[in-house]
Amino acid sequence: TAAGLALGIWLGHGLTAIVAATVSELYYQVTADAVQISASSLAKAIALGLGGTLVAAWLPARQAARTPPLTTLSRAALEDSARGRLPRLALAGALLVMGGLAIAFLLPGGVVTGFAGLFLMIIGAALITPLGLRLTHRLFDLLPGRGIWRMAVRDLDRHLSRLGTAAAALMVALSASVGVAVMVDSMRGSVSDWLRALLTADLYVAAEGFADGASLPAHVAETAKRLPAVDSYSSYRDRTLRLSGKRVELVAATLAPASRAGFDFTARGIADPWALFDRGQVLISEPLAHRLDLGAGGRLRLPTPAGDAEFTVAAVFRDFASEHGRLFLDRRAYQRYWPDPAVDTLALFSAQGAAALARAAGAALPDAGLVLTAAREIHRESMAVFDRTFRITEVLRLLSLLVAFIGVLTALMAVQLERSKEYAVLRALGLTRQQVGTLILLESGTLGLLAGVLAIPTGIAMAWVLTEAIQLRAFGWSMPFVVSAGPLWLTLGLGVLAALLASLYPAWRSAWHDPAPQLRED
Repeated sequence: TAAGLALGIWLGHGLTAIVAATVSELYYQVTADAVQISASSLAKAIALGLGGTLVAAWLPARQAARTPPLTTLSRAALEDSARGRLPRLALAGALLVMGGLAIAFLLPGGVVTGFAGLFLMIIGAALITPLGLRLTHRLFDLLPGRGIWRMAVRDLDRHLSRLGTAAAALMVALSASVGVAVMVDSMRGSVSDWLRALLTADLYVAAEGFADGASLPAHVAETAKRLPAVDSYSSYRDRTLRLSGKRVELVAATLAPASRAGFDFTARGIADPWALFDRGQVLISEPLAHRLDLGAGGRLRLPTPAGDAEFTVAAVFRDFASEHGRLFLDRRAYQRYWPDPAVDTLALFSAQGAAALARAAGAALPDAGLVLTAAREIHRESMAVFDRTFRITEVLRLLSLLVAFIGVLTALMAVQLERSKEYAVLRALGLTRQQVGTLILLESGTLGLLAGVLAIPTGIAMAWVLTEAIQLRAFGWSMPFVVSAGPLWLTLGLGVLAALLASLYPAWRSAWHDPAPQLRED
């Protein structure tokens, strides 16, 4: 616990900088010069560290106290007892997995029940893992092979109590890595497709101080609209409103046909949404619809300078721009309630392309202080921001793998300590140092492969819960659930690699340890 406190404070400095950079890019500028360490956080960490240790030690301590001394001296008796518990553990694990999924998707309670169901599902998968190790032993036992390979396969079942725990720890870490990777890939693909559909204009025009709320001067907006190269345009005016205690963004828009084609409606009535939009009804984003429990045809009250006004929802559209929600209103309807002629941004369309538009705008408005941006540049920068936003998840994935690596190393060291006499006898019977090391590496590689194989379905289920339940409840975003092969192959490789790396020191120690002292004890 003391080491964890020191490392946690050090890690907090680095993670705070990453989070501060993300907040600055997405919301507002923040600085994190120093990490604030509260006494309550330290107390919670100490309670978790010491309490977790006592809870983890209680079951083996209870078992050790109740085990007869003769059984304690027999490793075979301990392994027979462990094998006898496998069916019950696997059944309990399967029930926890199904119960966790039911809680995550069916039980009301928002994000809390989603995470509770996810936790139960992970615990259930961990309980199933030891049985998977024994089934792997039986499967590999059917394959042809002799010598060291046969001994390695046999040892998977002979040391199930130790290796099953190590495999479960590695499986949980790998499944978390798979789950986060699949969720992020699904979201990244959805955001990229959404941006490509939405950014249909050739050139976007804004004032230099747009990020600070600056709008386009009236004469600049009118000149840009009437450039000879412009075939059509869309204009946007953003206004922040308070709705049900949260900030939402109202966008007053004049939308060209190409801009309208970029909207992906998730809920719409019988009538054409754009005809209703032109008559003064609003389009609301999916997060806002989820938060307010609104759909097409619903009624929405908005605060205006003249008092609250009621609007009808024409349709709900998919939107990743804000988790609080956005709504679009036709500019003519907007000006009936808000006497505001300003324009924040223009989207210009031209058959001549973005370069010709930029040259024409630069020539017509040489000193207007404009920011001219092509759609592909906005897409590229937006995806770069997305990748930086999820940088912290990569750090946490590496940390989970490091913890699992330490767990596997500890379990393998315990196994090698118990088997020191066995290795001494094998050396005396003619096994070389290289063969002892190979034996341990084969056992560990098989354990890592099993952990990777079991982590794939567990991780996919985790990603499913994260994407379809937790993320939808937290942000109101729905997106296609996409599983690509890359993270799955990477998981298998990481599982084998982590187990092999963890076995290097035990293999070296067992292979080069002098067997004579152990033989003299017998």
